[in-house]
This record gives sequence, C-alpha cells and structure tokens, in this order.
Amino acid sequence: MIRRPALLALLLLTACGGPVMPEPPRPPDLTLGLRSDKPAPEAGICWAGEEGRWFEAPCPDLMTSERIATLQRALEVRGLYASEITGELDERTRSAIRKLQSPLGLDSDRLSLAAARALGLVPIELSLPEEEEPAPPPPDAADPADAAET
Repeated sequence: MIRRPALLALLLLTACGGPVMPEPPRPPDLTLGLRSDKPAPEAGICWAGEEGRWFEAPCPDLMTSERIATLQRALEVRGLYASEITGELDERTRSAIRKLQSPLGLDSDRLSLAAARALGLVPIELSLPEEEEPAPPPPDAADPADAAET
C-alpha cells in the first residue's frame, strides 16, 4: 500500500514534466584564443605554442608542484591520466594534457589557460558591476531628535 502513493506521485511528476534539469556545462572551445603571431610579452600573461598557433598559458611561476599534482588528479578523474601523482610535468602528464585539449581544438601538450580554467586550476576573472552605495535614508519628520534641532 505504501508503494502505490509513491508510484502515483512519480507518475504525476513525469506527466507534469518534473523538475527542469540544468544543462551540463559546455566544454571550452580552445581555438577561440589562438593567434597566428606570438604576442609581445605582457606582465602576468604567458604564451605557449608554435608558429601559427599561439595560445595563452598559465605562467611558469603558477605551475608549482602542488598545482601540477592537482592537474594530474583532475586529469585522472577524467580518465586521461593513469600514473602516479608526482607533481612533475613529465611525459605522461603532457600526454594527458594533449588528450584533454585535442578534442577541444588544441592539439598541444602544453596546458592552455582556458583548459586550466575549465579544470578549476586557475581563477576565472569575473567582471562584476560595481555596487552602488545605498542612499542615506531621508530624515523622518516624526523623529523628535530632528524636531529639536529646528
């Protein structure tokens, strides 16, 4: 008897459309930031690649052994890395990076900044609107302190 109401509720939910599931996040298109010429160096921006295919990459000072170990774990979870977590950017790690990026349009064993952001390894810069300061409340005519000042 207990199962019938639950089954009826389930049938009603599916008949009504049920809760709307959010769409899964789309993988980044790594070809969007490709440049044909290597850009001039800028503070905090690093580039990797080869002639005709330059892309923004995490700067070497960001790629600490801890961050590389995190990269290896992120690649392992996605089934792209099946070796020991060493924290070293070795050949197996580079191969896994290529396996990650190649279907996304970038056939390189150097980690792109877009792929690093998609993996959650580097912060994503958000441009949020500046918050306006709230206006001070108008003086209350019924406030006795205001009446004493006049």
